[in-house]
Amino acid sequence: MRNLNCYAVVVPGLEGLAADELHELAAHDVVMGDGGIAFTTSMDGLFRINLRSRCITRVLLRLSSSKALTFPELYHQVRKIGWQHYLGEGVSVDVKASCHRSKLLHSGRAEQAVLDGITASDNVRVNASGEIVQQVMLRIDDNICTVSIDTSGERLDRRGYRKFSGLAPVRETIAASILRWMQWTPDEPLIAPMCGSGTFAIEAALIAGKKASGLQHEFPFVRWPNLKQKRWQRALQKAESMHSDARPQIFASDLAAGVLDQARENATLAGVFDHIVFAQLDARQLTVPEGVEEPGLIVCNPPYGDRVKGNVALLYRQLGKQFKQHFPGWKMAVMVPDQDCEKALGLPVKKRLKIKHGGKWLNVLSV
Repeated sequence: MRNLNCYAVVVPGLEGLAADELHELAAHDVVMGDGGIAFTTSMDGLFRINLRSRCITRVLLRLSSSKALTFPELYHQVRKIGWQHYLGEGVSVDVKASCHRSKLLHSGRAEQAVLDGITASDNVRVNASGEIVQQVMLRIDDNICTVSIDTSGERLDRRGYRKFSGLAPVRETIAASILRWMQWTPDEPLIAPMCGSGTFAIEAALIAGKKASGLQHEFPFVRWPNLKQKRWQRALQKAESMHSDARPQIFASDLAAGVLDQARENATLAGVFDHIVFAQLDARQLTVPEGVEEPGLIVCNPPYGDRVKGNVALLYRQLGKQFKQHFPGWKMAVMVPDQDCEKALGLPVKKRLKIKHGGKWLNVLSV
C-alpha cells in the first residue's frame, strides 16, 4: 500500500501533543515544524486520523514539491499532477497560496497559475461555480513549490456540537490537547469552572466515551473519484464501534445562567448531556462536588481581556486562594494571559504549555 505524504496543521504550541497523537494513530516519519507536522500514512491512516484526531486542525495531502522560478514553470508542474484522482465532475477548486523568501512572491498570480494548471490537466473538468468546493494549498518557500490538497474540509476543531460559542471560546482542539497534556483519564473526576460554552467538559466526555471527534464531519475525500468506498466505510464503522459506556464524573459550572444554558445545549448536541453535571456557581466559591471522593483535575479558562471589566489579576488571586484552600491534592490547569495573572494566582507551577489562542500567545499552567 503506497504511503502518502501528509501535513497536519495544528495550533502553534500544540505540535508535540499532536505528534504524539499521530504516532498513536499509526502515522510514520513524523517531523514537527512550527504550526504543523509532516508525516506519512496509508489511505486507511488518512481516514483514521481525520476521524479520530482530537488535536489537529487540518490534514493536507502533499501532491508535489519542486523548484519553480517562474509562473509558467509552476503552471506546467501543476498540470502534471493526476488531478483526475481527486476532482470529480462539477467540483470547483479554491486555491490558497502563501509565498515566502522566493522569486514568486505574488500570491494572487501563484493561485491563478495553479488553477490554470489544474484546468488544463487531462481528464479534469473544473466547474467555476460548482457547489462542491475542493481546496488546494500552495506553499512557496525558498523557491520550492509544494502543492497540497485539503482532506479535512471544515477545520477539524469544528466538531459540529458548538451551536453557541460565547466570548473568546476555547477551540475544541485546544481543550482536548490540554486534557491530554494534563494526562487526564476518565476515572479521574474533572471540574470545569467558568465553563463558558462547555468545551472542556464536553471534550472530556467525548474522550471518556471514546467517541471519534470527526463522526459528524463532512470530508472532501469522500467525493474523490479514486476513493474506495468500502475502505472508507470500514474505517467509519471501526471508529463508531469504539464507543464506550463509561460514566465519568464531570462537573461544569458558570455564574451566568444564560451561558450555562448554552453549554447545556452544546452538550446535548454532542450527545453527552447526561455525562456532565451542570451548576450555576461562582468559581470563587468552588468546592469539591458532593459524591467526589478522590482528587481529580480542575481545568479552566478564566475571563481576561474584553471578557472582563476591572482588575483581572484580582480574579486570578481569588481563584488561587480558593483552589489552595479547598482542593488539596488536585491537579489544576489554568490558562493565563500574562505574568501578572500568573503571579496573582499564587500557586507553584509544575509545567507550562505555551499556545496561540485568539491570535495571542498565552500560557497554560499546570499547578
